[in-house]
Amino acid sequence: MSRFHAVREAPGLISLTLACLPLVAGRSDAQGTPAIEWMGGGHTGVNSAAISPDGQTIATGSAYDETIKLWRTTDGVLLRTLAAHFAGVQSVAFSPDGQFVASGADVAFGSGEDHVKLWRVSDGELVRTFSGASAICSSVAFSPDGTLLAAAKGFDIEVFRVSDGALLGTLTGHDWFVFSLAFHPSGQVLASASGDHTIKLWRLSDGALLRTLTGHSFFVSSVAFSPDGQKLVSGSYDTTVKVWSAVTGALLRTLTGHTDAVYGVAFSPDSRKIASAGGEHTIRIWNASNGELQRLLSDPRAGFYSGVAFLPDGRRLLSGGFDGHARLWNLDNDAHVGELGGRPGSSLLRTIGHHAAPVTSVEFAPVGGTFASGSKDLTAKIWNAADGTELRALVGPIDIINSVAYSPDGSMLAGAVGSPPPDTRDTRIFLWDVATGEILRTMPGHPDGTTCVDLSPDGQLVASGGRDSTVKLWRTSDGMLLRTMTGQSGGITDVEFAPDGLTIASSGHSGKVFFRRVSDGVQIGTITSVNGIVSIAYSSDGTKLVTGESAYGDNVRLWTAPAGTLVRTFAGHPDGFVQAVAFDPDDLSVVSGSGFSRDIRFWRVSDGALLQTYDKETGWGLDPQFSISFSPGGGATFGYGRNDATVVVATSPF
Repeated sequence: MSRFHAVREAPGLISLTLACLPLVAGRSDAQGTPAIEWMGGGHTGVNSAAISPDGQTIATGSAYDETIKLWRTTDGVLLRTLAAHFAGVQSVAFSPDGQFVASGADVAFGSGEDHVKLWRVSDGELVRTFSGASAICSSVAFSPDGTLLAAAKGFDIEVFRVSDGALLGTLTGHDWFVFSLAFHPSGQVLASASGDHTIKLWRLSDGALLRTLTGHSFFVSSVAFSPDGQKLVSGSYDTTVKVWSAVTGALLRTLTGHTDAVYGVAFSPDSRKIASAGGEHTIRIWNASNGELQRLLSDPRAGFYSGVAFLPDGRRLLSGGFDGHARLWNLDNDAHVGELGGRPGSSLLRTIGHHAAPVTSVEFAPVGGTFASGSKDLTAKIWNAADGTELRALVGPIDIINSVAYSPDGSMLAGAVGSPPPDTRDTRIFLWDVATGEILRTMPGHPDGTTCVDLSPDGQLVASGGRDSTVKLWRTSDGMLLRTMTGQSGGITDVEFAPDGLTIASSGHSGKVFFRRVSDGVQIGTITSVNGIVSIAYSSDGTKLVTGESAYGDNVRLWTAPAGTLVRTFAGHPDGFVQAVAFDPDDLSVVSGSGFSRDIRFWRVSDGALLQTYDKETGWGLDPQFSISFSPGGGATFGYGRNDATVVVATSPF
């Protein structure tokens, strides 16, 4: 039975892929947003992907980092992140005029939020939240004329008026979760695919159930109408793709070949091809008329594909992947069945996104114009600091990278590796050649994982800290361990050489910073705080140290070094622990960042005044993580890494 009222017919014959307002990459001056020069990175998993009606912009949604990201199709540049869901994003869809993106998310228990949202593409602003039943939203779909938005909410479907967010009606009748929705091109019929093994067709004028299509033997995960309105395609966990008559509901054919669940299906714009995405990391392209398999696309790195969508030209295909990357495929070449994407001459045009897990550490090269990031995806990336071009990926660790640091000439990058016990798989310290990506050498690191690393100003030494609460000093030329320094407790969170290279500062969860002489390891000063200290940074003259602390409020402090006298307490981040601090190159301001409160704050050193709070494009997700670095040589260019797998380079007026 359907609870439905006041839904007029949606007679528009316009396809769901029309025109989209173009996005312009570059600086943003929106309130609360830093002046962004470029963004890179990615998702920690892609659950849904959609292409704008003009094919110029890609939207991806993640259940893992809880964000929607917008990318430029031509070069894969990340344009902006849409973040306001407090739960995993399950579905994204562009409006027919391309001006908006709708998203549906999981239920966030205790958050009190609604799970269907509308965003403006041009500036990323949240326009509207649609209020309805508190249930997981697995799918959202716009009517062809853009006046209605359908949302799969648990076992039911809610239909909203886009203009004011009014709930017009609820379609009920499925016996399990609804996973996918699709409007007929006429706008008069809505198809729903469910875990009850069925597809239902609903009349929008009065909410009547027109027919139920049966034949799948397991969850039906995806459904799509052909643009000519004649056919309906469905994909199922039973590994099959079925093609139905959209007019009579008759089963026309069953397409077999997938060896795992089918998670997404789509028709090409000319209705002649069908694409299906499978859990066995393959995408299959079928002839819609006779069911012949025309092409097999595969990139094993994807894990499984969460969905597919044709671009408006019908010659390219978009897919979302479990590995956190969207991919663009070329269908207009001489490829044949059995071709593996990603090999020379293959159909894989572009992998969209870079990091696929939280970014743990970032740093500008002292010279050479590069920017480095380390990630929980087991890689470090080297970027062109000016434009964000990824220059190379540094690989080798078999565990997360917790910290990265450049040598003074920018030619070498050090990385500290290791998850917390009992998941520690690698504890080494890596030294990479930045120009080639070659591993120069490794050092054993610390038991239970190496948490932080820094290179001396002359490039001859590496200092490291670990969960074993020790600080170790290594020689870069041959990796020899020179000294192990003990005395701290609770694990080492950060280690920094003083600018003159004569002193090492190390912080820990115990709330202490130890200053030690490099020459002999003797302790020459101590900072004692009531909170655990997560991050430290020296001023450029080495006379002061700023600390970021694991507490609510009053969590950014300024101290003399190495005496450890408290100079000033900044108001800090009242709603979250501070995970990153840094001085600007002129020592006039301090910047602090928190993955918990998801903001960046600038403070004036002279009097502690709060200069600016940035709370947009500053991070989101389930795994709070934050890192920050200033560009050398003066000015206000800074970079930061976020827990939603993203790196950003921006400028600030302070």
